[in-house]
Amino acid sequence: MEPVRTCVGCKQRATNLLRIVAISGNLTPDPQSRLAGRGARLHLSGNCLKLAIERKAFGRVLRVTGELRVDALQEFVEQAEKMLAK
Repeated sequence: MEPVRTCVGCKQRATNLLRIVAISGNLTPDPQSRLAGRGARLHLSGNCLKLAIERKAFGRVLRVTGELRVDALQEFVEQAEKMLAK
């Protein structure tokens, strides 16, 4: 049985969330949940990503101060949405 987690964007509980970690100020997708460090969970949705960024949820959940770059995460989510739409 998969653990139920909460999306940092929409705050809905689900089992199929992407794990995200902060590495050197970059929000990095961790689809296999193997990278070290504190993780945040997010639906593979641009809407959830936008909500999380607006609410500054990543810094709070990951306990990171300062600016976090979302480029790699944004690209990953966009690619995943395209794949799921097919």
